[in-house]
Amino acid sequence: MEQQFCQSCGMPLTDENRGTNADGSRREDYCVYCYKNGEFTQEFTMTQMIEFCLQFFDQWNVQAECKLTPIQAKEQMLQYFPHLKRWKEKDERTLAEKATHLLSQCENVTVVSIDANGYPRPVQMSKIGARGFHEVWMATCADSVKVNDFKANNKAGLCYDYYGDGVAMRGTVEVVTDDAIRKEMWKDWFIHHFPGGASDPNYVLLHFTGTEATFWINGEYSHSNI
Repeated sequence: MEQQFCQSCGMPLTDENRGTNADGSRREDYCVYCYKNGEFTQEFTMTQMIEFCLQFFDQWNVQAECKLTPIQAKEQMLQYFPHLKRWKEKDERTLAEKATHLLSQCENVTVVSIDANGYPRPVQMSKIGARGFHEVWMATCADSVKVNDFKANNKAGLCYDYYGDGVAMRGTVEVVTDDAIRKEMWKDWFIHHFPGGASDPNYVLLHFTGTEATFWINGEYSHSNI
């Protein structure tokens, strides 16, 4: 019998590793790591799937008795994956819709302030809320360096990425101290940083709004104003 391969990640299929449909029956075209109980286990783009699979290329080299470098493996995947069933189907979403989904996959973002000497100061922060692909809320201390930066100069950068797809933006940051908004955005785990709860005077929000974006999603590059 001819060897079959997962039409999502390219893994050789066996009776033991095939995916399952919603009714529990065996799926013939996808592995269980990509497709289970009638749905894909990861909402990846093709390039994200490639980056995900590259984590296991050392193991694949051993099993296939190959000595590919990561670059060589990636080049082979970029040639092979477009022929797999999952990636043959055109993604009809707009770039903004793809970027919005990408942001939903990210727990952290990198926000950039401008310091007193005019230098960018990038800091990774937890994303606590978002709207679309270009608005992000973060929580921080009122006496932090970045808050002082943004009070002096509200110009900002923000970027996020997930398995090779990414968005980078320029825009502005508002330091939010409104009690109602702080209460609305409060998360239980904040208590470790702000023992006074949602009314803690040292608890503030950063609200980033992008005005310009550079997209790199599933091999598609674009730059535009928002």
